[in-house]
Amino acid sequence: MKKLLSIFTCAVVAALTAVCFTACNPQTEPDKVNLVGLESAAAVIANDDIDYFVVPEPAASLRVKVTAADPAQKLNLVGNLQELYGGTKGYPQAVVVAKNSLYESNALNGFIAALNSNTQWLSAETTQISTILTAVSGHITPGMEMSLNAKNLTKQVIANCGIRFEGANSCKEEVKSFLTALKQVTPTENYNPADTFFWGGTLPQTAGALDGVSVYAPDGAPALALAGLMAGEIDTSTVAASIDYHIVNANTIQTYVTGESPAADICILPVNAAAKLLGTGAKYTMLGTVTHGNLYVLSAKTSEKLTVENISSLRGKTVGVVNLAQVPGLTLKLILNKYGIEFAENS
Repeated sequence: MKKLLSIFTCAVVAALTAVCFTACNPQTEPDKVNLVGLESAAAVIANDDIDYFVVPEPAASLRVKVTAADPAQKLNLVGNLQELYGGTKGYPQAVVVAKNSLYESNALNGFIAALNSNTQWLSAETTQISTILTAVSGHITPGMEMSLNAKNLTKQVIANCGIRFEGANSCKEEVKSFLTALKQVTPTENYNPADTFFWGGTLPQTAGALDGVSVYAPDGAPALALAGLMAGEIDTSTVAASIDYHIVNANTIQTYVTGESPAADICILPVNAAAKLLGTGAKYTMLGTVTHGNLYVLSAKTSEKLTVENISSLRGKTVGVVNLAQVPGLTLKLILNKYGIEFAENS
């Protein structure tokens, strides 16, 4: 009897151990890309379980930099989602919207001109990284740790963020196409903005500058789209006598354009959030896009470049994605969909 009980107990323990192992170490599917969510870039480290990582700038370049000296931990930049998405522009990532009441003034012409000038200012050889960081840090939410710093921000990182303004009139179809692709991987979301959500390209020519404007943007790459304006290096006197800039946590940006009295007169936010929250055009209209992708692919296991031609090699591999449920994960999923590559999510 004791022997039978011992055998039974061992069997139960073995079964429980097997269940625990399976739950903690999910099996990969050889014909699919196996996606694993990562909470932050700090989790992007060389390990046996993950073949590739999808990481936004500036964190991507920083992870490559800090691991370069250790061959066992070295992460290689092997691809970027902009190129894998295809086209000449990459995918539209962040957009700028303005309250409809502002369209009664030609002051927005001045703001658009400033956004265009900012792109050239960022890339100019005379523009110092320290000036950019000082501009952003001067408008960061009190108590919030800024993601941009002297260790992770370089001119190459800025270039990798794809910062440029493109008016809604010219990027409308591009945005709609991207949102249609997003909806295929998030069918329950409403990514169908009305035509009236997109600024038509004309503004009054007679009105003067506004009394005051509140501008909000998430920390990180979107903040760079305003850096020259915040630094006072770009003239905004035709926009308003005073402009209050606010760089906030990316997770809270939607709160500044929603509610009965939204705080933001002008706001930069992810294109999918803008379409979902403001797509009717009732309160805000989209002026245009300000960034075209900043997501890059890293690997500690290979230095071979990941391209459209060999993207099918991801089948059977595990990809760790920083913010799998948000834009990084959604963008990777729609790219895999585009090339007919199935994926599975592992917890």
